[in-house]
Amino acid sequence: MTCVTPTINKAVFLLSKFSLVVLIISLFACTKDGTISLSNTNDVIGAEISDSTTVKLATYQLDPLPSSGQGVLLVGRMEDAVSGNIAVSSYFRIGNSAVSSASLPDDAVFDSLSLALPYQGYYYGDTTIAQTFTVHSVTEEIKLVDESNAWEDDEKPVFASGSTLFTNSSFSYEQQPLGTVDFHPKPNSKSDTVFVRLNPSFGEDLWTKIKDKSSQVTNSEEFLEYLKGFVLVPSGKASAITAFPTDSILMNLYYSYTRTSDGKRIGAKLQLKVDDNTYQFNKLDIDRSQSLLKALPEGVKGELLASETNQQAVLQGLTGLVAKIHFPYLHEFVNRNDVIINRAELIIETPSSSYIPYTPPASLNIMLADQYGVPKSLLTSSYETTTQTASLVKDLSGGTASGTYTFNLTEYVSNYLGANEDKKSSLYLTIPTADLLTKVDRLLLGKGEGSPAIKLRILYTKY
Repeated sequence: MTCVTPTINKAVFLLSKFSLVVLIISLFACTKDGTISLSNTNDVIGAEISDSTTVKLATYQLDPLPSSGQGVLLVGRMEDAVSGNIAVSSYFRIGNSAVSSASLPDDAVFDSLSLALPYQGYYYGDTTIAQTFTVHSVTEEIKLVDESNAWEDDEKPVFASGSTLFTNSSFSYEQQPLGTVDFHPKPNSKSDTVFVRLNPSFGEDLWTKIKDKSSQVTNSEEFLEYLKGFVLVPSGKASAITAFPTDSILMNLYYSYTRTSDGKRIGAKLQLKVDDNTYQFNKLDIDRSQSLLKALPEGVKGELLASETNQQAVLQGLTGLVAKIHFPYLHEFVNRNDVIINRAELIIETPSSSYIPYTPPASLNIMLADQYGVPKSLLTSSYETTTQTASLVKDLSGGTASGTYTFNLTEYVSNYLGANEDKKSSLYLTIPTADLLTKVDRLLLGKGEGSPAIKLRILYTKY
């Protein structure tokens, strides 16, 4: 431990002898290396006091996340040596609102049936590699998990809301696909759309029922018995997840007829859409056997200490991976009788290697977990009620370098004063909860050598 004697400004000599003694005693500085950096500055005296303690970091796997009704259909594959290989399929139902009242010319004939998927704009991974999707017909009724069965009262997370379907939910479907498409993703295109041409026999059957005004298409309940749903499944060696807006998905039924006024052959279409996006959800399949997290079972609640992953931790949307942060000696420090906390900041540094091809999230949130590991609330701005979000600040001085996220933890740290240490919650670092259920952004925390690159910096007054 190194002790530093501060210099004293001329203004100090104007103080009384008693005040001078108090100032000198209070401004002795001690420094020792560690993960938590403690510092205090005084502009007049020019003194700095710093100390350190430990940050405990782990990768924590939450229970499978709720996935239905998010308004985003995700499909694709990612081969990632960090978080594991991920495949995302998407289930959805088509409604009968467009066909129940359709009026077709008597001589209209079926031409083709296709699924139209306009881009939503979000993607994650390498879009230079071609992707392959297959469309399958679901053979089992898609049923929501009732809220009362989804979580126990003491296990309900902060992001839970009503009856839902989860990322591990699954329903049987025909193995023979209705259609297949190969394409290079253009997620930033506002005009491009992915079209999947569907089986003509399936289209003819649907067309006949519509033309005959069968109750299987005019009655909503019978329609859902006839078409229980569809699932988009990724295949091939693609390494990107692509998003499509649920409310823009269309099943286009193309037909043609002869116009009586001039005898010209006219092409037209009926457009079936997703009438109720509550039943659309994204399903995950994960293989971590060859990844950094191979010791952490997918979909099973538990944690993997950073000491077991080369002093690193991983957080990722949709998969339920969060970075668990705990300060085992903070209670002892805050409750010293010679310290007053002025400000506390949590600083997270991203390694430069995390930028390609899986870029770090633009911002992060922190969830506060109870003693059972259930995230119950979101960290708010200190002494305010708004959720605190830390944006990525990039350091490009050396090219593609590291970036940082900074959270104000002043209120959180101050709440340790007089608190029962055993009751203090852990912090879960995560992508913003608005994206947690709809994006697969991930972040690798820490470095391969030394301690994780995450620090708690506390400014304090020492007596």
